Amino acid sequence: MKRVDYIIVGFGLAGMALAHELEKRGKSFVIYDHNPDRSSRIIGGMYNPIILKRFTPAWKAHELLQIALPFYREIERKFNKKYIYEGKIRRILHSIEEQNNWMVASDRMLMSNYMVPSILKETVCGIKAPYGFGVLKNVGRVDGEQMLQDYKKYLMTQEQFIQEEFSYKAIQIDTDTVQYKEFKAGHIVFSEGSYLPNNPYFNDLPMRAAKGELLLIDVPGLKVDYIIKSGVFMVPFGKDRYVVGATYNWTDKSFDATVSAKEEIVQKLNKFLDLPYEVIGSKVGVRPTIKDRRPLLGRHPDFHNLVILNGLGTRGVILAPGLAKILVDHIEEGKNIPLEMNTTRFVK
Repeated sequence: MKRVDYIIVGFGLAGMALAHELEKRGKSFVIYDHNPDRSSRIIGGMYNPIILKRFTPAWKAHELLQIALPFYREIERKFNKKYIYEGKIRRILHSIEEQNNWMVASDRMLMSNYMVPSILKETVCGIKAPYGFGVLKNVGRVDGEQMLQDYKKYLMTQEQFIQEEFSYKAIQIDTDTVQYKEFKAGHIVFSEGSYLPNNPYFNDLPMRAAKGELLLIDVPGLKVDYIIKSGVFMVPFGKDRYVVGATYNWTDKSFDATVSAKEEIVQKLNKFLDLPYEVIGSKVGVRPTIKDRRPLLGRHPDFHNLVILNGLGTRGVILAPGLAKILVDHIEEGKNIPLEMNTTRFVK
């Protein structure tokens, strides 16, 4: 029997953030993960604390971003690689009313950290923006896909990563420990993303999976090094390549690319992109979304050594490090998990 402090189930951004937080604290752990199709591995990885549809701050995004960026810089130093790409986002404005709304919002205290107050009226070859752009600063993207790959390789060399399907039936729960196959641990933390409904211990929590699709396009002649947001995001990846998306599908939970999603993205893209382009690929992921748009952190009501970290939604890049810290603080130091993210908010 091998003794570890934690067993982590699932290795998306949440699982990786947990692993790094535990390693910093000198805690032993092992990770089980078998499915490579994680939402955080296919999304463009943007960090942006502003909801650009309504020009409002996203929930706790500013606060948790102050934890996330230093966290990712630690991982950059750990592997001597670059994952954070700072840049700007340009939101195409569609009317004089949106221009006015942008300027009003940018004058608010928190928003002024990210929203440039003046409207950028610049002609960009290949982009239709007759009312100009609203510009976001102090934003960018994190290459979560590469970071997860590198972290997984590292954990495998440490014999801390087991690539196989987790069997809930094999869990044996004692008073202070939990046993799974050859491992005995203080806690099992489930960070399974959209696979939560398969978990018999937490499948009563109200999660809805939202399938998202992206297109990879090649646009010769479009010399843009910033993210553009209109009906969709267009994220540059160099050499005339861009990722465009994403869609929401609440019924289809497969990881198959669909013609309907491609048509939806192309239709929105054509409204502002005025250059020939070629669709060269697609990516699919399924996001874990909670009905109140808040994450899930907490213990099982009957088995206190079974714990969950899930429901990060579309802003997992921003949320994962801070939520991992909150959860480990709770387990190791007895600190409270705020009610707005605690699973107890759903207990009748």
